[in-house]
Amino acid sequence: MAIQYYDKALTEKIQDWINDPKIHVYRPEEVSWMLQQKSDENNDKPIALPFLALSRETEINIENPNKNPLSYDGLAIRLYDDKGKEVHLKSAFKLNAIPIRLSYQLDIYTKGLEEACEYVRELVFRLINNPKIQITIPYNGVNLQHKSSIQVYSQIEDNSDIPQRLYPGQFTRFTIKMTIDDAYLFSVVDRQNILIDKIRMEIMDKESKETEVEILTINS
Repeated sequence: MAIQYYDKALTEKIQDWINDPKIHVYRPEEVSWMLQQKSDENNDKPIALPFLALSRETEINIENPNKNPLSYDGLAIRLYDDKGKEVHLKSAFKLNAIPIRLSYQLDIYTKGLEEACEYVRELVFRLINNPKIQITIPYNGVNLQHKSSIQVYSQIEDNSDIPQRLYPGQFTRFTIKMTIDDAYLFSVVDRQNILIDKIRMEIMDKESKETEVEILTINS
């Protein structure tokens, strides 16, 4: 339903901004696994810093819960060959969509305050000045593209004093919260095309009363 594509696209966007290849941005489905794995490997010793962890709130808000043309008769998808010519298939594709809002939290873990502030400064500027995010929806060999925008919350939290069993000792953690307000749940509908081949048509001339017959055929 495309939610995982937003997770992936946002994680990769943030990862691309990190110049140090040793620093990893963990995406939502990796965060809990990563914490447990690191804890097991290190026997609850401090985890190597810095790293970033992106998590998504479990609540997904449906912005329009009512039936509307977008939800059942959405965008017609046109396919083109390598030369740019439209390909006419036996089936037509409809991209239906329901608007949703996704909320994310980016936690920045570093050893010291100065390093954390550098990451926060860089990421806030990047997120505000480059808010566009593009997802790719694969369907039957067709990669559908959709763009959304990131909206950064006005508050940045310094929650370094929150005790956590997995992080004994000193560390600094800042949290940046954001939403994607124009996200969508997508559904690709495959509808069979009707091809016109033969159909009988009669055209009568009122004055001569002569009838002209033309035959076409409709094949599905």
